[in-house]
Amino acid sequence: MRKLDKLLIKYILFIAAVVLIVFNYEQVLSWLKTIWLILSPVVIGGVMAYILNILMVKFETLYFPKSQKKIVVKSRRPVSILLAMATIVLVVLLVVGLVVPQVISVVAKLIENIPTIFERIQAWLTDYEQLFPEAATLMDQFDIDWSQMVRNAVSFVNNLTTSILETTLSTVGSLAGIIINLVLSFIVSIYILMSKEKLASQFDRMLKVYLNEKNYRKYHYVLTQFDESFRHYITGVVVEALILGAMVTVGMWIFRFPYAAMIGALTGFLAIIPMLGAYLSGAVGALLISVESPVQALFFILFTIIVQQIEGNIIYPKVVGSSIGLPGLFVLIAVTIGGGLMGIPGMIISVPLASALFKLLKNDVKNREAMRQYRNETVEQTGNLDYVKQYIQEVSKNINT
Repeated sequence: MRKLDKLLIKYILFIAAVVLIVFNYEQVLSWLKTIWLILSPVVIGGVMAYILNILMVKFETLYFPKSQKKIVVKSRRPVSILLAMATIVLVVLLVVGLVVPQVISVVAKLIENIPTIFERIQAWLTDYEQLFPEAATLMDQFDIDWSQMVRNAVSFVNNLTTSILETTLSTVGSLAGIIINLVLSFIVSIYILMSKEKLASQFDRMLKVYLNEKNYRKYHYVLTQFDESFRHYITGVVVEALILGAMVTVGMWIFRFPYAAMIGALTGFLAIIPMLGAYLSGAVGALLISVESPVQALFFILFTIIVQQIEGNIIYPKVVGSSIGLPGLFVLIAVTIGGGLMGIPGMIISVPLASALFKLLKNDVKNREAMRQYRNETVEQTGNLDYVKQYIQEVSKNINT
């Protein structure tokens, strides 16, 4: 009876908490926002440490792994952290250095060529007025001052630049806050990486103290599944990005498309966004190439479609799909839900999150099916249900460990 009373009290408190949250959701959201502002450096630092740890572990295995000299042992962790950070910074700088100058150059060239582009369109429609009589007549009716259009475009760009500068100057305080948070996150990530074994031991000790043995095994099992899913996903995406970027670069060189290195680097960098990243890089590439040659842009779109088919049907299933074990339909559902809730960050984390949940559900279903089958077979053979229940409890204990 006491257990029933305690359970009833728990449900009543839970329902009361839900009602209070619903009727005071604005205040609750304000509190959550404040809490996030306080904890965001710690959370971001933890995410940075988790990603850097994957590279750090690789570098630790390469940094004189068999040496037991005191100076090597002490310097192995700091040097590996520095190499991991340097790798990520170099990749970002490489992509930015390849993409940004080319985009600026193409945009400037596009503004200069606006009159020529419209004149070509008008001439083309005039040459083929039999096929497009209404469009040709409509173009002839326009009296366009291309010089004035260019001046208006330049004026618009200047006004836009001025507006951006004014907005930037007015948000210096916010920018300073962002920089401070990033510095704090960086410091937190360094501390986590330098003492990760000690922190893991303390966390494991805390779980053992506050949880009973059964719940401790369950939480440990769940955390292990999530860790494996995210780690394998990050590794698989990096490998896929390298393969896809190399394919696009080599293919564009073979077919003599312009901006091969830049578009290849952009494709590899945007590959971290599931499904959408490849189309974004393809759209940017087609836009840039169209300034040089619209015909080449059409062939590039065809090239992009072929590459995406190879990537979606061969590379992704083999490299990323096998590492996370998530069917394609669930990937699509996860990306859709994650993108709707949190935008691009939601699309990125939704796939490994769905993979972990899928593995937990799949393993639970298999365990329950195996237990039910064994119970039915044992009852038929022995007729002793108590023995079966005891055996199932032992099997469950072993599975959770």
